[in-house]
Amino acid sequence: MKNSSRIVVNTGILYGKMFLNMGIALFSTRLILKALGTNDFGIFAIVGGVIGALSFLNKAMSTATQRFLSYNQGKGPEQVARVFNTALLLHVFIGLAFVLILEIAGVFLFDGFLNIAEDRIPMAKFVFHCTVASTFFTVIAVPYDAIMNAKENMFIFSLFSVLESIFKLVIAVLLFYTPVDRLATYGLCMALMTVFCRTIKRIYSRRKYKESKLNFQIIDWSLMKEMLSYSSWITIEIVSHIAKGDGIPVILNLFFGTVVNASYGIATQVRHSISLFAEMLFKASNPQVMRNIGDGNIDKSVQLSTTVCKFSYILMAILSLPLIIDCEYILRFWLGKVPEYSVIFCQLVLATQLVIMTARGLNFLIDGVGKIRNYRLILSVLNIIVFPIAYICLKVGMEPWAVFFGIVLSDILVVVVRVYFAHKYTGMNIWHFCRSSILRFVPLTLIVGVIVHRVQELIQVEPFLNLIICSIISTALLVCGFYIFVLDSNERKYTKELIQKVRKKLG
Repeated sequence: MKNSSRIVVNTGILYGKMFLNMGIALFSTRLILKALGTNDFGIFAIVGGVIGALSFLNKAMSTATQRFLSYNQGKGPEQVARVFNTALLLHVFIGLAFVLILEIAGVFLFDGFLNIAEDRIPMAKFVFHCTVASTFFTVIAVPYDAIMNAKENMFIFSLFSVLESIFKLVIAVLLFYTPVDRLATYGLCMALMTVFCRTIKRIYSRRKYKESKLNFQIIDWSLMKEMLSYSSWITIEIVSHIAKGDGIPVILNLFFGTVVNASYGIATQVRHSISLFAEMLFKASNPQVMRNIGDGNIDKSVQLSTTVCKFSYILMAILSLPLIIDCEYILRFWLGKVPEYSVIFCQLVLATQLVIMTARGLNFLIDGVGKIRNYRLILSVLNIIVFPIAYICLKVGMEPWAVFFGIVLSDILVVVVRVYFAHKYTGMNIWHFCRSSILRFVPLTLIVGVIVHRVQELIQVEPFLNLIICSIISTALLVCGFYIFVLDSNERKYTKELIQKVRKKLG
């Protein structure tokens, strides 16, 4: 299968997984809430939240493991086995450190720190220990996830994910029939499910990929040091990004209270849901970008990253533009009563996501090269500068949406930094990248937005029909404009071939 075809197939598989998981999760959550009740559901949520506070470290290590495995795919099974076993041992150490830190923290958390009814503290402690155990198995399973991703085996990767969601649904149903405490049953079943799924994943990987067989005699300690160094810079940037996401609501709360926090929270949820669609494309293309860099095919990685930037942006634009234009109606349809500032927050959040997507694909190109210290440090600084700008804007009496002055400035500078470092480390031609992507699809989006808004003013139909018509028009114009003005000749040729293949299979 060609590399481009594999990316399309894998992206489709990941989208299928995402939709299945979302549907199952929505139904499961409803059942779990009904079975546990609000108080016990809240206990499980807060216990999970405490443990999730350390998830940024696991995410950094996951990114590092993925990079090193993908980078070394073309260097033979011996080198891949060395990377895998080194990563596995490193994750065992990290998992044990997690357990130690969390169990020590647990002594203080349940000694008056967490606001939990006294009669539920024993069950909360039991759930906490179960969750700590499942966290350990989740951490040590990261290398197995990474090798499946590096091998681009997205079907099995997605199958395990859907299987886990189905198990969660089964657990939710079983809660209604358990003769013992439901919270304790839920905590134990979730832990056992995690252990079972990770064990099956480990057995599959060891049978499918000989590189994943345990052999601690080939551990490369210098490589482990390199992986730790690599992940440390990612950790710094992730922490600053989390601080950016959690810090803005705190500043808004200082000046306007919880009502504005609710509006910003709604906007954040919308952004997260929409960005998931682009993330699936990144996940499918990331292994090839890094593998080509490892094989010395820098130009191919640059070309692929540029194409990913184009498609991730247009996908985000197709989803975001109707939401930006018809935001008030959509929020009213979804929420009933729309909190003040929700509309403008959602519109600005989606606009900033479009800004980020103009060069988001270059992030994996830079990570693949491996020289990320200066790059990640600068991104961290750009995340932090949002706070003083937001505080000053609100301090001088501006409206709550003024916090986006700092966010927009930060996001634009992030794009500039990504383009610069991609040029510095790979030789990517800055003018060619901007001329073939940003300077084409950004004007296209603005023109389509103006046309759709004008059509909306001219037609006088009921709101739902208006949303459907405008969505169809914006999608059609964006797709046609993207194909004609944004894609180059090779990308158009491949798109034609792909459409023909799909038509043959369907016909």
